[in-house]
Amino acid sequence: MSDQNGAPIDPRYDPAFQRGFEGEVTTAPRGQSTLRRTAAVNPAPARPVAQQVEESPRAADVATPRPPVEELAEATADADAAAPVAPSPTATPRELARNPFVIALAALAVVLVIGGAIWAYEGFATIVRNGGTRNEVEYWAAQTMSFGAPLTIIVGVAVVAALLVLFGRSWQRSHRSG
Repeated sequence: MSDQNGAPIDPRYDPAFQRGFEGEVTTAPRGQSTLRRTAAVNPAPARPVAQQVEESPRAADVATPRPPVEELAEATADADAAAPVAPSPTATPRELARNPFVIALAALAVVLVIGGAIWAYEGFATIVRNGGTRNEVEYWAAQTMSFGAPLTIIVGVAVVAALLVLFGRSWQRSHRSG
């Protein structure tokens, strides 16, 4: 099949959407012959009788005896009453302040904030004193300082914020349980 110019027209698709179509566009429901068959339309062939396997019972079909809710509640209440109450493993703010890792983290935060501030101040002072960058090394140092110093200060402040959150949660737990 071809159109008026001789270009082949694919019968599986609407001719109005094919290259070289010149004619009136009509909209009508597509016939069954133009629909492509899919696996959902064509079911798989049935198994021969010799290949059929017994289906195992589903978990939902198997009846499992369950004790009444009252028995479960009594059993858990008895277990809770017999078990000794252990203190919660939360650290108090005083214990956190004595933790060597927290102390090292606080020292790191102080070094980062103060070191970044000194780095930024000295870098800008050098640029102002020299009237700009005179060679590649000074230019590289100025670029590193202009990006590195603020990031160092920001990381230091973030560590301080993390420590404040850690101490705040510890304080909250110690006041809630006590």
